[in-house]
Amino acid sequence: MTVTLLPPISYGVGRYDADPLAEGPRYVRTGGMSRWHRPRSGVQYPDARTVYTVWCGQHVGGLCRAATTLTADTVTDGLPVCATCDGRAVGAGQEPDGPAGRTLTFGPRDITPPRHCPGSRTPLFEAMPGNTTGRCLACQDVHPTRAMGGPYAPRHAITQHRPGARLFAPCPFHAWRHPRLNEGRLACVCGRPLTAPQ
Repeated sequence: MTVTLLPPISYGVGRYDADPLAEGPRYVRTGGMSRWHRPRSGVQYPDARTVYTVWCGQHVGGLCRAATTLTADTVTDGLPVCATCDGRAVGAGQEPDGPAGRTLTFGPRDITPPRHCPGSRTPLFEAMPGNTTGRCLACQDVHPTRAMGGPYAPRHAITQHRPGARLFAPCPFHAWRHPRLNEGRLACVCGRPLTAPQ
């Protein structure tokens, strides 16, 4: 049995040469771990390494030869399951029912669209005639522009606004956090192109 994994969103701004995984095993651990964990996200690198981030914050897999990744559909070896992982996985919807029939809830904040457009208060806009409004490159909506930043960091930017209906699809590693212009096109800081959802 496989479970649906969340995108491997990171607060860092590094480049990633891995591909995010959409599905993964129900339980994972290394040979040295004292309990089973539930995977939250996973990536596969070009050299076929698979690394899972589990709900309690640890990583399973990688370069260490001793860290062989073990996977299971059910726990049958008598080892305990990490309660933090299990509760968050069930609460986030990876499993339909909680332990002993209880209803659990957990809302990962990284996968919900931002309250304010990531193009707000940035120079990520295309100036409209008259230079007092601009088309936001992140969501394609037109909003006023103005001088911001004060005397020590002056800039001309688009005003803060809610994301429009054509907000770019999130980067699997950085969500909506770090949009930049890369050779005139909107891209994530890691280099992946950002495009509006179809």
